[in-house]
Amino acid sequence: MKLLHTLLVTTILTTGAAAYAAGDHAGDHGSNTPTAATSMSHDGMGHGGEKMEAVDARNTVKLALEPAAALEAGKTTQVTVKLNAATDGKPLTFDDLKEAHTKKLHLLVIDPSLSDYHHIHPVAGKNPGEYVFDFTPLKNDSYRVWADVIPVATDKQEYVQTDMGTPAKEKSGIDKSTNMTATVDGYTFTLALDGEPKAGAPVMGSVTVTKDGQPFTQLEPVMGAFAHVVGFTEDYNSVLHVHPMGQEPSSDTERGGPKLEFHIEPEKPGFVKLFAQVRIGGKDIFAPFGVTVK
Repeated sequence: MKLLHTLLVTTILTTGAAAYAAGDHAGDHGSNTPTAATSMSHDGMGHGGEKMEAVDARNTVKLALEPAAALEAGKTTQVTVKLNAATDGKPLTFDDLKEAHTKKLHLLVIDPSLSDYHHIHPVAGKNPGEYVFDFTPLKNDSYRVWADVIPVATDKQEYVQTDMGTPAKEKSGIDKSTNMTATVDGYTFTLALDGEPKAGAPVMGSVTVTKDGQPFTQLEPVMGAFAHVVGFTEDYNSVLHVHPMGQEPSSDTERGGPKLEFHIEPEKPGFVKLFAQVRIGGKDIFAPFGVTVK
């Protein structure tokens, strides 16, 4: 087995916001037990140790989505993603992107209430630089989209952000309740932290999976790992992307669990909504948690 490469927390600040077809979705997100993941903010070292940039003018990729019409809860809409070089407008195809976690293009999508999270991988569209995915929202609202890419030209991870849909006239607020346990599809997920999360300070975290009160050890590989954790801050402008660290599964037949450990270092105080993504029985499951950073 190859070792899971270091990082894995990325904090993305959407200052000066530049301007997936099956998708994974969350409506609210032993020897195979990973050890720990290191964390870092948006200006830390990323995949392979490269510098990761914030979402601003330094990004070399531009992101646009079509259509821009209102989204309807429960209704599936096909969305087109357009990726272009920021300098000359050249369409960026899959040949222009490097693979990370088994995919060349990841979209992190969530509504303003931080309850309806989707992790999507679009497929190539009809024209160069275009990608398509089907999207079925749970909310009649706009959704924020972060595209995670590594251009071949720079070999640096970039996050570009935009919104899709029309904002709701009446906004639903964020439920800021502390929530350390989630039950989804009969599986119980328990989040534990070794200390109070504080801005700028590292804290060790773990997610333990049980079924009918017993440790569950049949987690399947998902995007080259046994779990992925994503967090969204209450200001709707920052993302924490966490991957448990340890041994990557070397084949689709390997299984992991019940405990998945990671390292997280929040950049600023406030409420964070976390989603742990695992795969069980061929289905991606998202477990939601809520924590407050002091």
